[in-house]
Amino acid sequence: MTVKVKFFAYFRDLFGGRERDVVLGDGSTVGDVLALLCDTAERRREIFAGDGLKPHLVVMVNGVHVRSLQGLATPLSSGDSLAVFPMMGGG
Repeated sequence: MTVKVKFFAYFRDLFGGRERDVVLGDGSTVGDVLALLCDTAERRREIFAGDGLKPHLVVMVNGVHVRSLQGLATPLSSGDSLAVFPMMGGG
């Protein structure tokens, strides 16, 4: 299956572009995609804190925050869209 991963803010520089199509096996999860994409120590440091996501990180599947779903265990389907961006504040 193929999912589209979209990167925002400084994640575009970190991952080398605005978006990437990722090919995965059936039954893959958000955690599987992120683990595959974090192929350097720098990328891993920006995404993961221990076994979970960094607290400032927002990851959405088809517009729904993964914390409202099953977190890293959220299952994916072919054609899903995953967005990765830092939590933003305003003033």
